[in-house]
Amino acid sequence: MTTRAGTRTAVRRAPPPDDHRTFGIMDELNCYFDSPAEPNNVHVEIWLPGYLDPDGLRDAVTAMLADQPRAGARRADRGWWRRGYAWEFPSQADVDPVSTACWRTHADLDLARARFLATAPPLDRSPPFRLLLARGPGRDSLILNAHHAAFDGRSCLRLLRLIADRYGVGRPGGPDRTDLFRAPSGLPGRPQPPGQQASGTRPPTNQLPGNHSPVRRFRPRVWRTARIASRHARSRRPRRAPGYGFALLGWPGVPAVPPSENEPGVTVNDLLIAALIRAIMRWNASAHRQPGRVRISMPVDVRPPGRGDELGNLTRLCTVAADPLSTAAVTAVVASQTRRAKHQSGPPVSPAQAAVARAPLPTSVKRRLVRLAVRCLGRLECDTSLLSNLGNITDAPRFGVLAPARMWFSTSAHMPRGLSVGAITVDGQLQLCFRYRNALFDAAAANDFATEYAAALAALTGTEVGP
Repeated sequence: MTTRAGTRTAVRRAPPPDDHRTFGIMDELNCYFDSPAEPNNVHVEIWLPGYLDPDGLRDAVTAMLADQPRAGARRADRGWWRRGYAWEFPSQADVDPVSTACWRTHADLDLARARFLATAPPLDRSPPFRLLLARGPGRDSLILNAHHAAFDGRSCLRLLRLIADRYGVGRPGGPDRTDLFRAPSGLPGRPQPPGQQASGTRPPTNQLPGNHSPVRRFRPRVWRTARIASRHARSRRPRRAPGYGFALLGWPGVPAVPPSENEPGVTVNDLLIAALIRAIMRWNASAHRQPGRVRISMPVDVRPPGRGDELGNLTRLCTVAADPLSTAAVTAVVASQTRRAKHQSGPPVSPAQAAVARAPLPTSVKRRLVRLAVRCLGRLECDTSLLSNLGNITDAPRFGVLAPARMWFSTSAHMPRGLSVGAITVDGQLQLCFRYRNALFDAAAANDFATEYAAALAALTGTEVGP
């Protein structure tokens, strides 16, 4: 596997009059959450059934940055005693964000992805995103690495669309060759769901695990938040193992929402969250963990109407929770909470986090306070896991004649969560990316958890896991 970085920079139009913009609370906190062991970045990956021209891609990025000054923002230098951060929009990019790599096997691609996403792009150098063009047998993989302080998942999609719209413009005979339409014969059409070899019928029930037994007469009113049981080969647990791993799960299609007269408002997103709750409960039960309340973080878009294409980190986190001894259907429990979360406004962060961000202290001090709070109080206050669903993408980024064959998306998974699930649907196919902290899982354990998740999703929808 080889890697090469380019040297081009983008010269932009004159920046807008407001060439400085103060960080919002979410922007600032996402700076504090970033660390070498836990890069706070957003990952979007596109598998293309052919090859892109690296120079054409760089030209497209240069043109996009020239038209979109905010996409090339950087953090202004205000000295070490600064109480907050601000974005500035330089007229020229500091670095070329495009690099290239070659791979021969999927293991090589996995290694290239992990290395590329091992650090978040530095905010002090424009632009706050990087692109890796990974060329393999018969196809390219284009991987975006964006800092979460500058972009959320929807902004990353918008960024790739802007680049794709400019790719190949004015380049006759360049990338738009009809032979690029043909998918390579030696590659599978899509990754198959883990656990597809498991045959036999699964009960099409959406009850929480353990509900087949009588409900205890006395049950505790307060549950501790469940933590995902760690698993590594030979029972090793490298607590300080830095970085993330990635497990990809391709689903045969969009999961079918089971009909229900009592709970008509269940969505695909509700099913995905419910399956994650069931998978965590089953996983912990197999590890002989005491049952706990499973809490799933769910990002909600807060962009005002008419500004859906705005770049930035414009989401707030809501929590969906389920008790282990609840007798209600898990999909109904999830659906009732997600409906309230989507229709009720609320602060983007907790009052404690907002107080730290607004405190009249140097940013270096506030960063240490946030990191200390995560280490000391995280196991008590942090949710169990996170699921972020970008939904059905009807206008996927198209590079000339090349339309995405597959797309993957994930966001950071800080400990004690240690796991996040990113979902995206393209051409009626659901793709799931399990991003896990190496301190929580090794690669084998992550694949086992993805298998457990696939089984839980199949049970909720009354379908079988298979091609």
